[in-house]
Amino acid sequence: MEIDLNDKIIIQEFKTWMDGGSVMLDCTNEKGQQFEIEFVQSVILNPREFDRIPGRLYFCKKLVEERSDLERILLNSLKKVKLENFTQLEEEILQERIRYVKSNQFILDIEKTKNLEPE
Repeated sequence: MEIDLNDKIIIQEFKTWMDGGSVMLDCTNEKGQQFEIEFVQSVILNPREFDRIPGRLYFCKKLVEERSDLERILLNSLKKVKLENFTQLEEEILQERIRYVKSNQFILDIEKTKNLEPE
């Protein structure tokens, strides 16, 4: 089943990891479709320590190509999310992760990890 990302994203659970900044969002949309969005930490760019490529964005456990339509849609949808029952810190963390993926530093960090991408 294809996830409808035109529907409003509802974040059910906001998880942060003690690995240098990874954030996992357990989400649904208004149609009840469940999915996860993961921002992998970007502090330690050493691949041997993690099962995901550092500094990258994943959707349903799959790597999102940088500057792709999917990336744009996810980030735009997440910017519009109203977080209810979440702390101010969680809101700030989410906005920081969105800014990072949109930044030039994100592209520079991708260049450092290009050899880690699946073939």
